[in-house]
Amino acid sequence: MHKNTKGFAPVAIIGLVILILAAIGGIGYYLLIQKKPQQENSQSQPQSQSQNNNPYVGDEFTFIPPAGWIRIEIPSTLVAYQNTKEVQPKDSAAEKVHFKSYLAVSFDNANGQKLGEISALVKEQIKASAPAISFTYETKGKIDGQDAQYAEGDLLMQNINFKVIVITVLKGDKYFTISCNTTAEKWPEYRDIFYNTAESFKFK
Repeated sequence: MHKNTKGFAPVAIIGLVILILAAIGGIGYYLLIQKKPQQENSQSQPQSQSQNNNPYVGDEFTFIPPAGWIRIEIPSTLVAYQNTKEVQPKDSAAEKVHFKSYLAVSFDNANGQKLGEISALVKEQIKASAPAISFTYETKGKIDGQDAQYAEGDLLMQNINFKVIVITVLKGDKYFTISCNTTAEKWPEYRDIFYNTAESFKFK
């Protein structure tokens, strides 16, 4: 994984921004990232299990994906899920670009940095790629006993109001970034889903 000069990879950007950038470019999701046959590896479970919403089981953690969401592939992330059956309002900007709500998980080495420093850097990286984002709410918490930093944000791109959550969790010498993205209209429906999914994480 490519590192920047501060020793961190922009993992949050990959999970949070890549599909948004595809959307604002007018590229449908399936034209950008085709769902590939799932290969078993140390971090993966077969695709059929994902579709049945069994717990995701990887080397670093397990969690319960949202019911009915399908596992997808986003480069440089450990795992990602999307609500492929989601229907956007007719003739809306989100419908025109085939946007579907999703979540993605990435990780990198903490390099001795504290959670607050890591969270601040992750937000800087996101703002560098999506300057219009505004983080409107932040709080601290615990996920499976590990310190976590939650940041909710608003992002307007090509007439689509996005709502995002970036959750940074510090576990030993690694940090994990859970990136969740939906539209402002879908936010009331998905906010608890995103938080409940994050709280289902169990680290190994």
